[in-house]
Amino acid sequence: MSLLDMAKQAQGGRGLTDLGQQFGIDEKTTRSLAEQLAPTIASGAKQRAKAEGGLGALLEQLLGENEVGYYEDAAQAATPAARQQGERFLEGLFGSSEAPREIARAAAEKTGASQDLVAQFLPALAAMLQGALQKQAPDDQIKGAMGALGSNDRAGAGIEDLLGALGGGSGGGSGGGLGGLGDMIGGLLGGGAKSSSGGGLDQVLQALDADGDGSPMNDIVKKFLG
Repeated sequence: MSLLDMAKQAQGGRGLTDLGQQFGIDEKTTRSLAEQLAPTIASGAKQRAKAEGGLGALLEQLLGENEVGYYEDAAQAATPAARQQGERFLEGLFGSSEAPREIARAAAEKTGASQDLVAQFLPALAAMLQGALQKQAPDDQIKGAMGALGSNDRAGAGIEDLLGALGGGSGGGSGGGLGGLGDMIGGLLGGGAKSSSGGGLDQVLQALDADGDGSPMNDIVKKFLG
């Protein structure tokens, strides 16, 4: 399941539409904006995870359940507090305070929506998506993975390696894996890979890995993380 799929399933499939209505945005435009932002977050997460210390920083943003309420209630996601959190999430992910504004500008251009409305809506949607990720990943799994990473959170490792490590393997497409980290994380999490349909940290990482390469705003990802 991709991050976009998680967004579409929010609140029994009504979450995105309800969130758009909070800002006076029609259903078609709301879905189009989600199709811009979700893959962009996924692509940004993949790139951030490849930086030195980036994978641990990404996992840290998934700790807790403070944003789960935004995933479960569109009215909460539309509040000023939620929008501020959404901006912090995007700033942390892309490493720049300019990122939320730049993403909103590009999304408005691609969808033809009002830039002012998009600038209000996208941080709310980002907070909702952060809540979706938090809902899927138990804190004990995240803390276990962070603890096992330690000094192995090196540049170039990335999500694919941690996915391989979660299954006790040698890592995915980046080659080389994380060595003994796979066994360490496997022990901490009970050993063995879980089914991607069964929830947990592995499903979250697969969601971030699944739809990132096709981001419609990869130019923004490259600008801040390239």
